[in-house]
Amino acid sequence: MKKVIVVILFATLSFYAASSSASLTPTAAQTNTTTDSVTQAIVDKVIATYGGDVLLQADSIRVIDYNKGPWPGEGETPTIPELWRINEELTIDFVGQRKSLLSYRVPRTTIDLEKWIQQGEQTIAYDILHEKYSEQNWATFARLGASLERSSDTLHARHLANLTGQLDYIGDDYFRGRLQHKLTYETDSGERYTYFVDKANGLIHKLLRQHPRAGDLLYVFSNHSTDSKVAFARDMNFFVNGELRLTSVHRAIELDPDLVAAFQGFKNFTPWGETIDASELTVKEISDGVYQAGTGRSLTVFIEQSDHYIGLGAADALADNFAEIKKLSQQDKPLNYFVVTHHHNANVRGLDNALTLGATLVVAEQHRDSILSHITVDEADNKIISVPPRATFALGNLELFDIATAHSRHYLLAYLPAAQMVLAEDHFVTDLKAAKPRIYHDMVRFADALAELNLAVEKLVDIRGWRQFSMDEFTQWTRDFTPKTCPPGYEICADG
Repeated sequence: MKKVIVVILFATLSFYAASSSASLTPTAAQTNTTTDSVTQAIVDKVIATYGGDVLLQADSIRVIDYNKGPWPGEGETPTIPELWRINEELTIDFVGQRKSLLSYRVPRTTIDLEKWIQQGEQTIAYDILHEKYSEQNWATFARLGASLERSSDTLHARHLANLTGQLDYIGDDYFRGRLQHKLTYETDSGERYTYFVDKANGLIHKLLRQHPRAGDLLYVFSNHSTDSKVAFARDMNFFVNGELRLTSVHRAIELDPDLVAAFQGFKNFTPWGETIDASELTVKEISDGVYQAGTGRSLTVFIEQSDHYIGLGAADALADNFAEIKKLSQQDKPLNYFVVTHHHNANVRGLDNALTLGATLVVAEQHRDSILSHITVDEADNKIISVPPRATFALGNLELFDIATAHSRHYLLAYLPAAQMVLAEDHFVTDLKAAKPRIYHDMVRFADALAELNLAVEKLVDIRGWRQFSMDEFTQWTRDFTPKTCPPGYEICADG
């Protein structure tokens, strides 16, 4: 009798468990449906606010964004960041799936004015100030102007219409005292986007882009207005992990712009010339006992001494580059010194690798504290030699001179008297195989500083690239340099 009771009781419990599960399923479905409907209602409100069908059905659009901002770690000195101005006008032809980008940049002491035209599988970059062009087919429809698109709340509103089923409503929060709906989604690459949409008017006030490597990228949109029946923020501030990087100077939107003008190239421009492929790991002996190795711009130069090597250049791939040159030289000697030519981000990246290999860092005295802040290995303070201001310092057969350039107020120029060779970094690098490169003010000031040293120089090597210059051609190019100005008819750079 007990067995029967147990069976009946078990069956009863099973029935109730099944009944409970069945009753919960519609509730979950109803919750999901409710969430989806709330999400869709928010999206609908955003689209209506930003122009509705006028925005969604636009055949083309031009987004204008002029901004400026600090570039930490890239200034003339370690403590003051460089300020760049970037004016850009991006034309998107949605029907033809093509883009045109007019870009004016003011970095440090020079200017750049370029027009990029992407159509189909081809992208051509026109250097307007030098009347040259090059193919840049990496800049596809998705990639060209992508950073400008991410900083446009209007284009984000248009994009939301294509994210049906991918967006999640995750509640409300306040921004500047106003309640905001939060919508989020994750891309295939692992980036999470969170939109803050004003509950009252449907405007996008913030966008948090959480990047797996770069961290938290925050776009703040304000001062909205309507032009061509489409809303847009006249002000945008961009922060990277809480630090300001860009702030808007001028922003505008234009629907159905002149596509003929936007996609018109320049018939009289000539190509820059054939370029060097640096995509594969390469190692070379560039002079007697002087070796260069690396991939891309992560190149390092090693100078062989009687019982050790001296390194200069990129440290992020130092171990691999060092291993390659020892194979070529067949001399298994330690790396005793690594010269940090200056303080910029790419030059301080990976310095732990040099210390791990047992090297002592050689730095300009004014850069010591900044460089120490980028080191995490123990007892690094005992592995640094500081070169006094404007001093000459000898390391075996290598001479170092602390000079002032437009790039860095204190820069360690490396000179090999026996080879009559100058080794520099970031001052005249080019990927052109043989043609005259673009000459700019940094190169001119470097040439002046070099002339002041009165050294016997025949060859110049920029560690970042494989191209070598003769002293004669470098002197001629920099002597003929004429500062560039904004050409007539270009509003984008009319104000300098």
